[in-house]
Amino acid sequence: MHVSTYFIIGAIIVLIIALFRSEHKFEFLKAAILFVIQIFFSTINFLIFLVIAYLLMRNRDHINLGNLFLLLAVFVVLSGIFVYWGMRIAAHVFKFSTTTLTLVEYYIQWCLIYVTVYQAIFSNIKHISSITHFIRVGNFLDPNLFVVIVLPSFISAWIAVILYKKAIKAI
Repeated sequence: MHVSTYFIIGAIIVLIIALFRSEHKFEFLKAAILFVIQIFFSTINFLIFLVIAYLLMRNRDHINLGNLFLLLAVFVVLSGIFVYWGMRIAAHVFKFSTTTLTLVEYYIQWCLIYVTVYQAIFSNIKHISSITHFIRVGNFLDPNLFVVIVLPSFISAWIAVILYKKAIKAI
């Protein structure tokens, strides 16, 4: 690596520390950075857990689907605990306001809704491409149509509420 790369990485770290040490400023940016860091470390946790599980279970003849679901649930809880411990350690250096943490929750929920919409669109691309067919037939209760049209509206309304609450200093 070049010296300029180390300088840029160092500058980003110093900027993040300065950003998180300031109170009630750049809350959306702090929440986005915290969200990305949490997702990064949670993904690392899952990869480590999956490798360990693979190494422990590679000699098994079969695995029931219920066991995999339970194993995933254990991974989710363990990863959450590890990320929580990391946040507790980071709290000695950074200040996490309740506004920032609330915005992280919102980012998580927005992403989950968006992933649901994305999944509905691309798993049923043939049906979604002919939305006019659904409208002509009168099939307005099709769940795919609901997911593609209504859930993005939820995200938009939610963003509007959050921005308004931030403007009136309710969060």
